[in-house]
Amino acid sequence: MAIDVKNKKTSLDEEAAIYEKRDETESEKSRWKKMNRSQKITQFKTYYLRPLIIGVLVLCVVGFFIYKDVITKKDIAFRCAIVNEVATEIPVNAFSDDFTKYMKLDPDKNLSSFHFYYTDTQLAQKVGASTASDLSQISSLIYASLLDGMIAGEKDFTTYHDNGFFVDLNEFLSEEELKAMEPYLYIPDDEKNTQKHAYGVYLEKSERYNSIFQGGGGVVGKPIYGIITNSENTDRGRYFLYYLFPELQKLGDPVMQKE
Repeated sequence: MAIDVKNKKTSLDEEAAIYEKRDETESEKSRWKKMNRSQKITQFKTYYLRPLIIGVLVLCVVGFFIYKDVITKKDIAFRCAIVNEVATEIPVNAFSDDFTKYMKLDPDKNLSSFHFYYTDTQLAQKVGASTASDLSQISSLIYASLLDGMIAGEKDFTTYHDNGFFVDLNEFLSEEELKAMEPYLYIPDDEKNTQKHAYGVYLEKSERYNSIFQGGGGVVGKPIYGIITNSENTDRGRYFLYYLFPELQKLGDPVMQKE
């Protein structure tokens, strides 16, 4: 029996039909109903698939940043500026997490921030930093009471001390704590410090502090740590001293003045 193929549309004819000039008075819904399955698949691939893929990708990217910046955003438990020093990221991050745990806080929800700032022009050029930007950031953090501590070499530390930025440790620490820290105390030799009070602690003999240079760095010969005067977390600044020095840990847990 002969088969009449003269009047039968081929698959190509069916798919090509979607490219024919459209009747603009006919609704998209109506045109869609008239299409067979093959034409609908072609129509979808041609007009809708690419925008759909792009839309999904955009949503994925937006979702990632929402998750990173909002859902998993950590509270800054302690913020310390490290001035004109060099270290690699991995040991610094490990140091940060370890100190956060020492404060009995969850590192997944809380962050101890140890950020490096550069006020020395030559060193800044080597690491690709801007001294103007870093100086501005340090000043802004201090005046906003967002900086809790600072670690710097003697020259830089003295400059900030002369501006009254560090806590008087003789008034802040207990007699037992001062005695334990006596070999490491930084006592400024200036006319104003007539009572020979301490305003910082030398860190070059702290094994825990030196652990951040396992990957290299450690260009500051005699780093000094000081607690910022207007910090709202001065007791965590005390905790940091206990974390760094076993001599203080022998006294027990830090005596907290405020929560």
